[in-house]
Amino acid sequence: MISNIEKSNLNIIVSGYGCCRSEILATRGPLYDIQRFGINFVNLPEDADILVIFGFSSESGINSVIDIYKRMRPPRWVFACGSCAISGGRFCGVPQLVKKLKRNISVDMYIPGCPPRPEAFIYAVLKFISENNDNSPAKV
Repeated sequence: MISNIEKSNLNIIVSGYGCCRSEILATRGPLYDIQRFGINFVNLPEDADILVIFGFSSESGINSVIDIYKRMRPPRWVFACGSCAISGGRFCGVPQLVKKLKRNISVDMYIPGCPPRPEAFIYAVLKFISENNDNSPAKV
């Protein structure tokens, strides 16, 4: 698995609101240091391989997420991170919020939790790399 990780260099762009943001961005810090696996956070969708969506999305806000997705170069993947992004979470009764993200955009991996721990996020990304090594950006 380590050899697969060393071959890949994935760029992640994050989109969303809520408490999941602090947990996911904690993976960039010295305690978890996700960059040692060749995984970087970027600001431009054109540079990203993975779009991580977390938190709740309004009906009008989902259009900006879809726009980010369309600006990404193929191959591109989407991770839904946290209960709110997956099923609406504790905000599932609010009519203005998107209940199921998969109705609007194709989701490749779900990372459950409220909020998901940094360890769960890192595990999911590493598992994704090991399972999809043939489609990794390094080989395309």
